[in-house]
Parts: sequence; structure tokens; C-alpha cells
Amino acid sequence: MSSTNQSSRLVVSPASAPDAGCDSDAEMTEKTAAELRALCEAKGEPFDTALSEAQAQQRIEALKAMD
Repeated sequence: MSSTNQSSRLVVSPASAPDAGCDSDAEMTEKTAAELRALCEAKGEPFDTALSEAQAQQRIEALKAMD
């Protein structure tokens, strides 16, 4: 079948997409971990040390959007 069901496509907004140069499975860097930890503490949210770099970047963006 050549038709495509448009409603089943996943759309990721730029704000929630990981950085283009970011390996989705890579461990988060110390810099990212420090930024995420500070944001988590400021927002009263738990800090997850097991996140990948891409997941941590997404979490940072989500926490920043909580204002």
C-alpha cells in the first residue's frame, strides 16, 4: 500500500528533541548533570543519575519550561 496514515506519524517538537550532535545512548556529561541537578533542586524535583545525555537535555528543557 502506498497511502500513509498521517495521524499515526510521531511529531517531535524542536524543544523536546535531543541536540542533533547528541548520542541518545551516551552518558550525561558532568556539565549536564550539574545543570540538571541544580534545576531539579530549584524546582523540588527528583534528580535521576541514570539518564542519558539526550534524556537529561530533554529533562532540562522541561524543567526550564516549568516557570
